[in-house]
Amino acid sequence: MTNENIKILRLDAYEKVILDAEEKDVQVARTAMFLCEAGSVDIMLDGVAYHMVQSSLLVYFPLSTLRVTHKTFDCKGIMISGDLETIQPLLYKISDFNGLFLIRKNPLCQLNYRQEKNIKMYIELIEDLIMRRNGTVDSQNELTNQIKAIRNHQSELLGNSLMLEIVTCYTKFDPHARNMNRKEDVLLKFISSLYKNYREEHEVNYYAEQQCLTSRYFSAIIRDQSGKTPSQWIAAALLVEAKQMLRQSSKSIKQISEILHFPNQSYFGKWFKNLTGIGPLEYKNGKDVQKKEDTDFNDLVKNGKLVMQ
Repeated sequence: MTNENIKILRLDAYEKVILDAEEKDVQVARTAMFLCEAGSVDIMLDGVAYHMVQSSLLVYFPLSTLRVTHKTFDCKGIMISGDLETIQPLLYKISDFNGLFLIRKNPLCQLNYRQEKNIKMYIELIEDLIMRRNGTVDSQNELTNQIKAIRNHQSELLGNSLMLEIVTCYTKFDPHARNMNRKEDVLLKFISSLYKNYREEHEVNYYAEQQCLTSRYFSAIIRDQSGKTPSQWIAAALLVEAKQMLRQSSKSIKQISEILHFPNQSYFGKWFKNLTGIGPLEYKNGKDVQKKEDTDFNDLVKNGKLVMQ
């Protein structure tokens, strides 16, 4: 995770708190978190009402429908936009804990003093690092390549630390504390399997057979429970990994396509361009996607392109 992938925006009551969701329902395209620092705000997230007060944190995921129904005049907070999903493989290195599933089921969390303090500490460190990288703090006009490399690595570590800190705030929610229904269990098992196998297994049928279900019924359950089809989940996981390796490693495009088990480099290149608007080499060399990432993701979903062909 680099500071190109994480955005921090401080907001007050005179601004639209989250996206443009005060005027209409908005289908969000990126994973994001809103930390309420003062006042209160009422939010409808996927048809469920949440009341946020000081020190409360709300996390929402791509394809969620969000609407801000009310806010107080003194409402103030911080919006953090980033790829929370990128830390799921890191979570599995620590344990078999599926933090993202817990957050999806319980997106609102009331932070204690220490939790809020730690999250704000990481936010301030990342903001300071972004300013330094942009040259707004350093007196020198141009940073050396060595310093840029160090700060890129610092940014990745701080971003991961922030996301892990947020996940730990939700550990009090135990999915086994109550009996999950069959569909919830299917989704949990799919997400757990996906983040262990997505590099090698791109077919929906593989995940459906693990649970002795037909691909059609399995896909219907996943879409009903998460708002995304299994193919979209698989493609999203692959795209996050591909972007990370292209920007943060010295691996060639051919090596990346092999690691992610694409048929060949050419297929991988076409697939990547179909999702981002640019080829993997252009992305590796630092070129931004042709459209805003948020709009691009929504368009891909609407057009049915976020799938493995």
